[in-house]
Amino acid sequence: MDISRWPLDKIMELPDWCFGQQWWIGDSVGTSAATTTYFYFTDMPPDVFVVWDIIVSPGGIVAGTRLDVTLCLCAEAPKDQNIRTMTRLLRNFGTNGAFYDMHLPPNVLTHVGPMKTVVEAQNNGIGGALKIPTETADLESSIAVLVSAIPKEVPDWVVSGRAVKLW
Repeated sequence: MDISRWPLDKIMELPDWCFGQQWWIGDSVGTSAATTTYFYFTDMPPDVFVVWDIIVSPGGIVAGTRLDVTLCLCAEAPKDQNIRTMTRLLRNFGTNGAFYDMHLPPNVLTHVGPMKTVVEAQNNGIGGALKIPTETADLESSIAVLVSAIPKEVPDWVVSGRAVKLW
């Protein structure tokens, strides 16, 4: 059944398996001692996509007190203060006007999920900023976002009444 004209809120009520293949968008991000590092992932998400999970993995032995991270939609790597005006990938995580969305513990692989958040990218990719405030040595961390496209079709039986009624 063609669902391409359905509103996004109705599509988001579909079972997770209807969203098809998921893939990781991410990379290693090098940080300089106690400075903010801006990054941009070269893999582009679809114009409208679903965020399922986020993994942040600090590399090496981190002496810092925390790992500050923000993710946003952008056409290139953000710069200093303009990140405050960009659309955040994780809405309602940080406070309005805050520079970072997440303050994560050091030395810990952090899994932010599971979630099922729809994002309208409008030809933007994913970028952000990373900082280990009290770190004294350079190191590399990995950040990855698990995404999928929005389905355009589902089997008829999903919405015909033979499956559990979704709405």
